[in-house]
Amino acid sequence: MFDVSILIPAIRTHNWSRMYDTIVSACQNHTFELVLVSPFDLPEDLKRYDNIKLIKDYGSPTRCAQIGLLECRGRLVYHCVDDALFFPGSIDTAISFYDGYCGKKDVINMRYREGANFSGQEWTHSFWFAHYHEELRLPGIESFWKISLHPLMSTSYLKEIGGWDCSYEYINHPLHDLMFRVQADGGKLYDSPTDVTTCDHYGGRTIDHASIHDAQVYSDLPRFRTLYSTPGVASTRITIPLENWRDSPPRWERRFKNTVPQSYEEILKLNE
Repeated sequence: MFDVSILIPAIRTHNWSRMYDTIVSACQNHTFELVLVSPFDLPEDLKRYDNIKLIKDYGSPTRCAQIGLLECRGRLVYHCVDDALFFPGSIDTAISFYDGYCGKKDVINMRYREGANFSGQEWTHSFWFAHYHEELRLPGIESFWKISLHPLMSTSYLKEIGGWDCSYEYINHPLHDLMFRVQADGGKLYDSPTDVTTCDHYGGRTIDHASIHDAQVYSDLPRFRTLYSTPGVASTRITIPLENWRDSPPRWERRFKNTVPQSYEEILKLNE
């Protein structure tokens, strides 16, 4: 068993080696595995590591995260993204904080920065509260609830409450849903002591982002708004079926409609 499983639905193969090197610098005092769920193979230089697991899947990012969760062997699981670079010592610091302050249901919000070419700055403290964001000011979302898009939490507890709702395509809204279910179940969200990652950012439908943008705008957000328009809804669905990924299509049509790309570069061409 590892101290932490770093779980990433992933397509950006060009960033994986650099990302892995920064994970090593961020997690020197704890053991980790990197679990990638992707349509693509590992780059050759990463195949020598026995703490990297790659699972092939062509489904949506949410389905991929759920499939990856089932394979995680860490005591803790940390959902992240593959355009992230990790700050030295940041995972160690967060795990030490978790072990000192958190119970089974509690979550560390692994704070991140985001901006084009990794130019993002530290977010204000209020950014991590749900009602800071206009789209989350809904009757079913308490004003004091917090959010975490990169959570660190108990693997067993995450599986116990069913992981993510794979009826959503991209994982942004099911991550919000998960955090609200956790808080409805009595769990607390703590901000990580430091920023953990700096992430690149592709806006709108640029670069490789078209399918993600369209999924959120045209499918996920309307579904989420409908669900959380009901007060107290999170308390009625704290636990969802862990195997709900099986109801999600094995091929994500928004990204793989006409062909199955053999490389990240092919995805970029399809997005032109």
